[in-house]
Amino acid sequence: MKRKNARDVEETFFKGQHLRLCDLKKENIEHMFLYKTNIPAYPESVEFHAQKLSHATGRHGLEGIFHELGFRQPSETSGLLWFELSFTSYDIWSAERRFLKSLSSRTQLPILKHFTTSKAFQKGSPYGNFCFTFSIRELLYFYGAQFCGGCSPVLHVYETVLYRQEILYSIVVHPRNIQIYDRYPRLPDIGDGVCGYLDGTIWWRCQAPSETYKHRLNINQWNSHVHVSPHKEEYFVWDHVCVAFHMEPGWVLHVDQDRLLKRVNVCQVSRPCLLKDPETPLSLHEAKNILTNLKASMG
Repeated sequence: MKRKNARDVEETFFKGQHLRLCDLKKENIEHMFLYKTNIPAYPESVEFHAQKLSHATGRHGLEGIFHELGFRQPSETSGLLWFELSFTSYDIWSAERRFLKSLSSRTQLPILKHFTTSKAFQKGSPYGNFCFTFSIRELLYFYGAQFCGGCSPVLHVYETVLYRQEILYSIVVHPRNIQIYDRYPRLPDIGDGVCGYLDGTIWWRCQAPSETYKHRLNINQWNSHVHVSPHKEEYFVWDHVCVAFHMEPGWVLHVDQDRLLKRVNVCQVSRPCLLKDPETPLSLHEAKNILTNLKASMG
């Protein structure tokens, strides 16, 4: 199914499903990159474990979050508050260990650094210079305490959304008494799906870690030795996971000031810039000065 999003960009979406790359190819979608056959071999279905989520915003968003002491839905037309998976270098190293172990390989050289080049693994954000990063546990705790009567919220498979070069897998979080998501499957804790949640960790089997491939993965079938070689540049789709918290009009996901100050950092605005007026991208120097002055004003 097709629709236009709030930014007037056409997207193909599948409600209540997380469709793998191979499943999307069976949907007979007109797409420039999805069906390319000349992509060099790369690590497929590498399992990443994320324990943190991030939310990036511009200067006005930053000021609003500290004024409200929390996060609200971005507009009256959207009932969702969006966060992205946030990965550390250790998370990537751990995923590489799991990948090599699955091949029974004793290779010690870094492999994934050549392939984890999509926006899913970058430090910048197209949504602004100010990035708030929380553990998944604390966000679910705050949400449950404030909107779920102290009970744990529910996580459901929400959508697969396909753009020109991007595959988005979304998870929706909501109180148990909100029934509009009942038709969506519960997010699994284990299994062979695209992603799931277990004990404070979202696991994700990444199928397309780069949007531009400049290397080829080579596996020796005799001794399972793995190495990487240069390859002619090829463009492809890339995938990532986002978490959407259901927010009713007027709801604010409150976070105390000290925690907000500890959880915010500055980052580059990556391309394409998705900031909306009156927000504008800032240099790192400008962003650092704004954040320093904000922190100083709060003692």
